[in-house]
Amino acid sequence: MINEYPDEYYNLNLEINIKNVVEGSVASKLSGFFFMKGIRIAFTALAFGRIGGQNVNVTISKTSSNDIKKSGLDPEIIVQIVQKKIIEGDVTILDKKSK
Repeated sequence: MINEYPDEYYNLNLEINIKNVVEGSVASKLSGFFFMKGIRIAFTALAFGRIGGQNVNVTISKTSSNDIKKSGLDPEIIVQIVQKKIIEGDVTILDKKSK
């Protein structure tokens, strides 16, 4: 596979920040945010990892999706990149105690 996404997506510096994790017996609920072109995008996610390997389902709001579209990018590709970063562990977990 040469390029998974169009070139403009590789230049985005999406730093994924996890604010809250609620662990369950089969899945964990995550909430967090990332910045894209100066826009703060909040997300929620379900992370499954106990059976059949790691899988993450990230959801953003309709408003955030429209903001991404207005910036000229595809929200579905952005969500895929965020999901991939979470699976790979390329995230920052914010410590509530340090706030």
